[in-house]
Amino acid sequence: MKFINNADLTMLTNLLIETYRKNENNRFLLAITGVPGAGKSTLADLLMKKTNEILQEESAIVIPMDGYHYHNDILVEKGLLPLKGIPQTFDSQRFVTLIKEIATEKAEEIYCPSYDRSLHNPVEGSIVIENKHRIIIVEGNYLLLDTYPWNELADLFSESWFIETPLATTKERLISRHVLTGRSLEEALDKISSTDAPNAELIIQTRHRATKVITVATMEG
Repeated sequence: MKFINNADLTMLTNLLIETYRKNENNRFLLAITGVPGAGKSTLADLLMKKTNEILQEESAIVIPMDGYHYHNDILVEKGLLPLKGIPQTFDSQRFVTLIKEIATEKAEEIYCPSYDRSLHNPVEGSIVIENKHRIIIVEGNYLLLDTYPWNELADLFSESWFIETPLATTKERLISRHVLTGRSLEEALDKISSTDAPNAELIIQTRHRATKVITVATMEG
């Protein structure tokens, strides 16, 4: 495990491209994980754009684990909707199957879902992975979890980055996120205590499996 402190977007993009090139042009899978509110999705999106800009081709693409949330209707049936975000609220087997398919490069096109925060549901087939996509940035909470079937993921990633963010910062971000999606402040705090905080404790336990632990100084390039 390597520690990188006060990294900025340019540093991380250069690191990604350098490591990818050492991979002899094989498909490169980067896992970005961390606690809820760590900034995973923001960093993944900026990394993708900056990488493609530098390489002057559309080589990088982001796959969000959140697209593999069960639909809310299914969560209602399972009695899990209030705890949405815990590992059991994801179709983990389907997600693992996707990552295996990406890693083997057998299919010319692979369709996978994104997650729409305004709809609070996955949007099927909204992301298309093509042969030109050589850098696959996978972002999500449970990419290094050691329980089945999540534990099949770690060996599929070329690199895994754990984004370390102060819990005070993540709490502020989560409050803003929950309020923006329609919760009151009290409901946002209840969601954090019932779901986000326990999830964070679980995710922190996976930190030692990452190849790099990174603190991000700024998202600017």
